[in-house]
Amino acid sequence: MRFKQFILSAGLLTVFLTTLSWAGNLTVRAYLNRNDVSVGGQFTLSVQASGSQANKIASPQLPDISKFARFMGSSSSQSIQFINGRMSASKTLIYYFRAIRPGSFTIPPIKVIVKGKTYKTNPVSIMIRRSAASQPSAAGRSAPPQKPEAGMQTKPDLGGALFLRALVNKREVYQNEPIILTYRIYTRVSVTGYGIKALPKTVGFWAEEIPMPRQPQTREEIVNGVKYMVADLKKMVLFPTDPGKKVIDPMVVTCQVRMRNTRPSRDIFNNFFNDDFFGREVEKNIRSKPITIHVLPFPKAGRPADFSGAVGRFNMTVKVNKDSVKTNETVTMTVKISGSGNIKMLPAPKFNVPPDFERYAPKITEKINRSTRGVSGFKRFEYVFIPRFPGKQRIAPISFSYFDPARKAYRTITSSEFLIHVKPGAESLISLGEGLSKEEVQLVGKDIRFIKTTSPKFQKIDRYFYGSPLFWLIVFLPLVALGGAFGYRRYQDRLEENVAFARSQRANQLAKKRLQKAKKVLSEETQKEFFAEISRAMLGFLGDKFNLPTAGIMTDQVEKLMRDRHADEETIQKYLKCLQICDFQRFAPANSSIEEMQSCYEAASQAIIQLEKAI
Repeated sequence: MRFKQFILSAGLLTVFLTTLSWAGNLTVRAYLNRNDVSVGGQFTLSVQASGSQANKIASPQLPDISKFARFMGSSSSQSIQFINGRMSASKTLIYYFRAIRPGSFTIPPIKVIVKGKTYKTNPVSIMIRRSAASQPSAAGRSAPPQKPEAGMQTKPDLGGALFLRALVNKREVYQNEPIILTYRIYTRVSVTGYGIKALPKTVGFWAEEIPMPRQPQTREEIVNGVKYMVADLKKMVLFPTDPGKKVIDPMVVTCQVRMRNTRPSRDIFNNFFNDDFFGREVEKNIRSKPITIHVLPFPKAGRPADFSGAVGRFNMTVKVNKDSVKTNETVTMTVKISGSGNIKMLPAPKFNVPPDFERYAPKITEKINRSTRGVSGFKRFEYVFIPRFPGKQRIAPISFSYFDPARKAYRTITSSEFLIHVKPGAESLISLGEGLSKEEVQLVGKDIRFIKTTSPKFQKIDRYFYGSPLFWLIVFLPLVALGGAFGYRRYQDRLEENVAFARSQRANQLAKKRLQKAKKVLSEETQKEFFAEISRAMLGFLGDKFNLPTAGIMTDQVEKLMRDRHADEETIQKYLKCLQICDFQRFAPANSSIEEMQSCYEAASQAIIQLEKAI
């Protein structure tokens, strides 16, 4: 019995607390359907209450705005929604006015009373301009109105009804600190479609695309007292690669807008089909404004010696798969760095291993999540060692340093020391020979000529010229030359007339020239220039092949272009890997060796050749 009373009391208490929480989250706001009108034009003032008690809103006492607007009427609307078991209600009171006086005016906050409690809305501003009909003519008289011609339409003027904004979460950051860049469209008109006409140039930034839904999600937003429908078109995470003043260029979007026809026609049929229900579509280009970012250098005070440019918040784990092993058996050590920040640009940690350990290049795997919160994930380095001699071998602690921009301080993570017991194992069946290393073993026998297994060919003496191969060559050579000249002329004409064909044909030749230029600057002092030339060669090859601007090609677009041309998976992955290596090495603080640069040059050359054959 007591248990039932306890359950009933708890349920009533939950309902009471929930009611209190719903009653306490009421919000009110005011907005206009337009904040720029002409004398004689209409506008609406809306007062909206949101919350579980929104339907209990009383009609407010509007401020006196009769000096610039005339009241025309009112209406209301309300809605109730249940989302995830929670109720969301809103009620909107709509007031219609006609502008009667030009000037700039502010409607003060409106008091709203809900169940005896008073709330205040935000103030809203409106600009009322003189109408075209009220403008005096040159002779001091009002110009007579012109008669519209049948079917004539005025050029649409959207004013502030459609625009594009570039938004960043911060304008002052440290080098390699992530910036969230969002391109958001604001509209008060019907947009039936859009397309990105010009991508922004992000020179001086490492750019990561944030996945976006195919259909942009729209929502309401109040801007300067006016309600807009907004949608995010593109989001990116930018990492500035060096300090200084950086500018993010504008993005241009082409929108298809459904406009109503404002010029009447004397034909009743035209009036019907030109009605607002049908409207007409026009194309409108909108451009965002450039954004200036101030990039701060890394602080010099307290900078660790092993700091390599990592920025964010990270954790590091180091594991060894076994602590007891026999000679010539493998030991795997895994270093995993996880967290949020410039994960893709993290270099492999540097550490020393015992001289008796044979060490191989690490296998690198990464998982990166890109969202509006930034870039997070992990990067894993797997090292394989082979001990050659028995004994107790120590792997020194591994340290990793990064800069935390939130605390404006450096942080260092250090692993523990690893002790490996190496026991004698079975002797290897293959010996390289005393005093010889792996690199010194070479193939021999190239100086021995092979035995010929076929008999020699003999030619008859006193053979006649007529009917000989030389005779037929002389007969048909002029015809072949004429056909070749005609084909070459056609080829040259097509090169001159078709820009896309010309770029595609010369893509391989231009890529080779760029690679040769990169080879000339192959040295440790010109590392960034070298990898920049390699990247330009590979992206330029794709741009020429597909007739695209090289500056706007992103990594995701590169993969899509190759898949659309049915390139095999191995070629695609090799090409993408070369581009990733170039991008990483261009912005990595540590220098690469000559051998690594030479390897990248050869890999890029092979990737371009394979892609040329594949497409």
